[in-house]
Amino acid sequence: MNTLFRLVVLSALSLSLAACGGGGAAPADSPEIAVIEGIEAAWNAEDLDKVMSYYTDDAVSSNSLGKYTGKDAIRTEWEKWINVFTMDCRNYSQNGNTLTYECFLEAREGTNTTLEYYETVIENGKIKSEILTGQNLNP
Repeated sequence: MNTLFRLVVLSALSLSLAACGGGGAAPADSPEIAVIEGIEAAWNAEDLDKVMSYYTDDAVSSNSLGKYTGKDAIRTEWEKWINVFTMDCRNYSQNGNTLTYECFLEAREGTNTTLEYYETVIENGKIKSEILTGQNLNP
């Protein structure tokens, strides 16, 4: 009886852990997440060259400021903002090479914050497209 009880408890625990890990949650060591974390680290260090190294030449970025097509257009826009705020991205969900996640943006001087939600397609270790899907000002 004691063995049967243990087996039932272990089976239930295994099923609940499997359920938590399913549904598109991204593994912590996902190469796609590593791209976003690399951009985050480079952005927070104000290293625009490193940030841009994570984009394809024909990347598309769409956010609350507009839509930018091509690495040069994205770079021109990011030059205006890289020294204005920091980012902290988290809560990743992954479906193939597509990530959804949220980024907290915080003013480098001050306390203004914004929470943005993104859907990003990554191909061969670089961003092909990133689309702002939602925003919460001063969360």
